[in-house]
Parts: sequence; structure tokens; C-alpha cells
Amino acid sequence: MTVINTNVAASVTSNAMKANQRSMDTTMERLATGLRVNSAKDDAAGLAIGAKMDSQIRGMQQGVRNANDGVSLLQTVDGAAEQITNLLQRMRELAVQGQNDTNSTSDLNNLNDEFAALASEIDRIADQTEFNGTALMSSSTTKTITIGPDVGDKVDITIGDFNLTEGSSSTTSVDTLTITDAQITALGANAGAELYITNASGQVLTINQTEIAAGSASDFSNADVAQLAAVINTAIDADTDFQQMTAAAVGNSITFTQDAAGTGQILSVGAKTTATASAGSLGSGVVRTTNGESNVLTPMGANLSSYKTASNNLVEAAGTLAAIDTAITGVNTARASLGANISRLEFSIDNLNSAINNTSAAKSAVMDADYAAETTELARTQIIAQAATAMLSQANQQQQSVLALLK
Repeated sequence: MTVINTNVAASVTSNAMKANQRSMDTTMERLATGLRVNSAKDDAAGLAIGAKMDSQIRGMQQGVRNANDGVSLLQTVDGAAEQITNLLQRMRELAVQGQNDTNSTSDLNNLNDEFAALASEIDRIADQTEFNGTALMSSSTTKTITIGPDVGDKVDITIGDFNLTEGSSSTTSVDTLTITDAQITALGANAGAELYITNASGQVLTINQTEIAAGSASDFSNADVAQLAAVINTAIDADTDFQQMTAAAVGNSITFTQDAAGTGQILSVGAKTTATASAGSLGSGVVRTTNGESNVLTPMGANLSSYKTASNNLVEAAGTLAAIDTAITGVNTARASLGANISRLEFSIDNLNSAINNTSAAKSAVMDADYAAETTELARTQIIAQAATAMLSQANQQQQSVLALLK
């Protein structure tokens, strides 16, 4: 049957052309963008998966940048700590030089000037070392480095207080320092025998035979611990640098403690058996108010000239040397921790880069267009479009045959 009101062949061909055109448009969009999924209509599930992967990738990329910033921060601290170590080594040289009995009082004062200047430089470095405007070494602090896209992808890094002097105190701990009766009597009866106490600020409190005699004992060899404790307490009460200390006879020993509200520190107790012969250190310990923060450096003396007695006889500076050695050990320990954290962050960066590559590959498999397949599809749809155009023309021409019946 031949009709003219409805051209079914043309309608079918037209619909086929429209469907082919939509397919061609999709293919051309994929080739233009390089993406298989450009909107939810292309692949709703694929779009959601790709969006999640994109969030992961971008979060990990930021984590890499964060970790690199963390490495830079730690390297800044490590560089400053290296300079502090150099300063401490020089201070130790000065302390050793100050023990040499060839030095005059003027020499020791000159040594002390440099010693104090170096100590001030350590505090300056600790106070002024910054990263992005944030102080790093003036107080104990914990830095949190976010190294991933998710909650919990963090590394906490603690940086200690590198100031030479302690900051504000929050708790008081009392350590004890004990010397025995045998150590005391071994000093003997020589006129030059002395007992000396060194605090952490470098001040020296000296107990000599004259003071022992004033305390009812003729000399060290005859002094008992109770008598010596009384003599020491008398000397402590007269010296503002040591008034926080108390010496007490406990059995056959003298135990030094710090008053509850005190802030002073006993670093060591030493002795001389004669005016020139040193008996060395009788004991060392710290009676101190502890800092509420983590202080890398043990507080230490800054006055080398105080290691000379009034008679110009050298007093052993073991306290200062011990304090400097402890400080150097503290800095080295802190630098070891810094190095370990730098290595940790660098490994985290490597791991993140690997994860970024793998996740990007997975996202590509979901989201990216296959150019070989899409170019083939484009050629197919173009051929179909050309064929459909020709078929639509023929379908329309079929209606013209009806006119021949009317002639």
C-alpha cells in the first residue's frame, strides 16, 4: 500500500540518524576531553568511583607537600642544633682551659667573657630559630604533620626546648647528692684542704679547715658528718646563691637536698687534700626545680672565673665539664630524633608517591577514554550518518512516485 500522509521509512531513518548523531556526539566529546565518563549519564557508578579516587589523589598530593614542609622544618631545627653543638664544644674547650693553673685571674676573666657570650648565643639561636614565622626551639613543642587524605594520617613530632637556661617551672623534683664520712675524713689535716660545692650556675661554695675548726672540729680528719653538715649549712645560709640548699647528716653520710620552694642547683661536690692537690669530685647530682617543658640542655654554669679560689689556687671545674657534656649529649640525642623523623617523613613521601601513581592508574581505567576504540566508533558513526542521509533522501523520494498515478 502506498500512502502519502505518513512516510514510515523516512521516520524510521530519521530516528536512526538522531540516535547515531547522539552516539557521534558522545564519541567526539570523549575524544575532545580524553575522558570516557564526562557526566553521570555516561556511567553513574564510574563517575562516583572516579570522584572518590580523585579526592584520594588530591589529598595524597597535599600530604606530599605537607611532608616536604615537615622535612624543611626539621632540617631548620637540625641546622640550628648543629651550631649549638659547635658552641658547646667551644665552651667545653674554655672550661678545660680554665682548669689550667697557668691562668691568671685576668686570663680566667677573659675566658669567662667568651664563655658567657657563647652561652648567650645558644639562647639567641634557640629563641630566634623560626619556620614560617613560628618559633621552633625556644620551648618544647609538638608539631603535627598531616601526611595523607584521611583522618589519622598524621605524624606527631616533638621538638625540645634548646634554651641554655630553663624556663618557667611547673613542678619541683628533688634529687639528692650524698658524700660519705670516709670521703670527708680522707681530706686530712693539711691547711690547704678544702671541700667545695658547685651549683649549676657555676658559683662555688668553699669549706676550709678554718671553718671546720669554727664548727668544733680541728680539721677534716676529725670532723664527723653532723659537725660538717652544721658548718655547710652555716655557709649556705650566708650565701644567697646556695640558700635553697640544706645539708643533713644521714647515718655516716651528708645528704644535700633542695628546699621545696628553691630554684638553686647543686651540680657537684669536690675537694682538695692540699693547696695544690685535688681529690677530685666526691659526687655529682642535681637538686633542681624541673621545667614543665622538655629542655634539651641541662642548665649549666656561665662563670669560669668562679673556679678560682681567693688564694688563686685552681678549683676543679668538673661540674661545668659534666654539665657541658650532658648538654652535648642532649643535643646529639635531639638531633638523632630529628634525623629519624626526617627519614620517616621521606619514606612517607615515597609511599605517598607510589600510592598516587597506583590510584591514578586505577582512576584512569575507570574514567579515561580508549582513543583507539573511540576513533573506531567515530568512523563507524560518520559512515552511518552518511548512509542514513542517503537513505532518508530515498525515503522522501518514494512519495514522489504517487504523482505519476495522477498524470
